[in-house]
Amino acid sequence: MQKYRRLLQYARRQRFHFVLIFALTVTTSALAALQPWPLKLLADHVLGKVPAPEVLDHALGWFALEPTKTVLLWVAVLGGLVLFLLNSALDVVLTQWWTFAGRRMVYDLAADLFARLQRRSLLFHSRNTVGDTLGRVTGDSWCVYQVFDTALFTPGHALLMLIFMALLMAGLDPTLTLLAFVVAPFMVGASFLVSKPLRLAAKLKRDIEIRIQSHIQQTLTGIPVVQAFVQEEREQERFQRFADGVIRAQQRSTLIGSLNSLSSGLIATLGTAVILWVGALHVAEHRLPVGGLLVFLYYLGSLQTQMKTLAGGPTALQGLSAAVDRVSEILEAAPEVAERPGAQALPRARGAVRMENVTFGYEPGHEILRGVSLEVEPGETLAIVGSSGVGKTTLVQLIPRFFDPWQGRVRVDGQDVRDVQLRSLRSQIALVAQEAFLFPFSISENIALGRPDAARAEIEAAARAANAHEFIQRLPQGYDTVLGERGVTLSGGERQRLSIARALLKDAPVLILDEPTSALDAETEQAILQALERLMEGRTTFIIAHRLSTVRRADRIVVLENGAIAESGSHAELLGRGGLYARLHHLQFDTGKPPLPAAQLGPSQL
Repeated sequence: MQKYRRLLQYARRQRFHFVLIFALTVTTSALAALQPWPLKLLADHVLGKVPAPEVLDHALGWFALEPTKTVLLWVAVLGGLVLFLLNSALDVVLTQWWTFAGRRMVYDLAADLFARLQRRSLLFHSRNTVGDTLGRVTGDSWCVYQVFDTALFTPGHALLMLIFMALLMAGLDPTLTLLAFVVAPFMVGASFLVSKPLRLAAKLKRDIEIRIQSHIQQTLTGIPVVQAFVQEEREQERFQRFADGVIRAQQRSTLIGSLNSLSSGLIATLGTAVILWVGALHVAEHRLPVGGLLVFLYYLGSLQTQMKTLAGGPTALQGLSAAVDRVSEILEAAPEVAERPGAQALPRARGAVRMENVTFGYEPGHEILRGVSLEVEPGETLAIVGSSGVGKTTLVQLIPRFFDPWQGRVRVDGQDVRDVQLRSLRSQIALVAQEAFLFPFSISENIALGRPDAARAEIEAAARAANAHEFIQRLPQGYDTVLGERGVTLSGGERQRLSIARALLKDAPVLILDEPTSALDAETEQAILQALERLMEGRTTFIIAHRLSTVRRADRIVVLENGAIAESGSHAELLGRGGLYARLHHLQFDTGKPPLPAAQLGPSQL
């Protein structure tokens, strides 16, 4: 119930609409309950010999009409038509208001889910597929509409109908009314017998549907690899297996629902038989007119429909429980990286970064970094090298608080990054990654991602400094050219230059370069390195690189091994020590000779 109560906050935002919806529901329910009464008028007072009621006599007297059979026939026909038209018109208005309020709740929930998912850590996103998170926002968010429709709107309308009909039925024949409502608890109770199997079947079905969505997203994202390795049929077979699983889960759910409907229908049919028998006896005994019996039978059919609606509510809610669980999982989860209460904004940073005995890992008991301590002065360039998987990227991702260390702390300008506002921290750090991610926006919008209010002149200046202005000018719409998804319409070097321009325009005092040239050819790399030199000027820079040619000019180089700093020093100093860095350098620049000590290295080698 806690999960359902959380959804109530979205209804509170629409409380004005819900007041109108309630008023319209009461009105339409009353009009629907009155619809069979023209039939009673026709049967008892037009076709039968029962005198017209006094209320109708007074009403006709206002129009100077006599209660003749012809007049009563016109009253019955027009009354039925007016009730139908009025009820239908109000029902259209009610549907419109409910549709607006319901959809508004859906998109409010989707917006909250989207906001929370954006603020979840990289660790969370690495463990959950894009298809799964997409399904929570675009699919599971509809549960708020379906829950309120199933638990409030539809049963509320049914309950009001039951109240109005019970009052009118009691006025016709209290004994038959009592018999009609005796079977109601049995009809409602039958649905609870299948609630748990329905919930399990619904959860299984939803889980498989999410796996299908993830499979489609992953396959289409990697379509070049799929086609290159001729895996289309294999991926299609995998999709078919998922689809078969969904069908089996749906068949199971449908079977359970059918058994529920069968049990409720059987109880309703047996109850109807009893009521018909007693009603016929009452007519024969003149305790109930024929018109009253016809109206009662009409109400009886409607009563069964409303009872089925109420009985089906718990079953329908069980079917929605899987989506509610997935939504609640995001809404209730505490963010892995959260601001502390009273966190202060970080002033414009000088760029001093200090790590103190930092230990971190992605899985409990499996450390990636072990007691790492280092200090970088403002404006200093620090290169981080080491074999793959040693924790280089993880180390620099602690600076903008993509993760928090298990032990130790990270300081920027002497302040623990956990004590400052995330926005103020990350606004002072620029990132150029190995794969430049570009959005399907215009080139100018991609460059101005960190400063959306930047003027066109500033955007162009950043592009020129990144050696990107020339190729941008050759594009059909220049800076207004809209890129394809992930920037696929550009080459790798062009995408990387736009990423550098984006970092230049952000003008952050701390810069992280994560393998910025590893996927580029030698000629393109030189152009990128020129742009990077402009970008690094005056900034505290962290460079991660496998190519040691890109780190030679760093003020200091640290070598990571087994999650710890194995060596630290300049390029020349590390070569002279003949340690791990020297061996890595020898492997990349193998001359067929062992690495020389520093005293024997010439200026060109240093």
